[in-house]
Amino acid sequence: MKRWIFVGWLLAIGIALAGIVGKERVLSHGDVLYLRLAPVDPRSLMQGDYMALNFAIGMEITAAGRRNSADRAREELVVIRRDDSQVGHLVRLHEGGPLADGEKLLRVQNVPSRWGGTMVQVSTDAWFFQEGQAERFARARYGEFRVDANGQALLVGMRDEHLQPL
Repeated sequence: MKRWIFVGWLLAIGIALAGIVGKERVLSHGDVLYLRLAPVDPRSLMQGDYMALNFAIGMEITAAGRRNSADRAREELVVIRRDDSQVGHLVRLHEGGPLADGEKLLRVQNVPSRWGGTMVQVSTDAWFFQEGQAERFARARYGEFRVDANGQALLVGMRDEHLQPL
């Protein structure tokens, strides 16, 4: 019995370690991508020591169609293209097939919205920061991500309207 507990413990640690190593690989080798934050009422943007996030690309994906179908997946891939400033723009919903030069995949999630219905989320819906930094992050206009070849995106920072770090 003790052996199985030990094996289960090792398995759990191994799975967690694999997840950490995978995310560290995205952070160190992923391509830089900036996504524009969706307009938000600044009075409700800051809530304590975090900022609720919504990205403009999510609204574009919603407008692209397919989002109202009952069979939509929890996770979807979209095709984006980065401009010269590394800002990502939606090209199309990914239906499989090869990508053209300059196109990249971006993995998004369809999640329940705080306000009812569903919304498209990229990586996370919140940015946590040290208490007392609300004014600093109120200037955020872009989220800074690292994205791997499979479209996995990790939010690493916030940028102002000139793409300068906050």
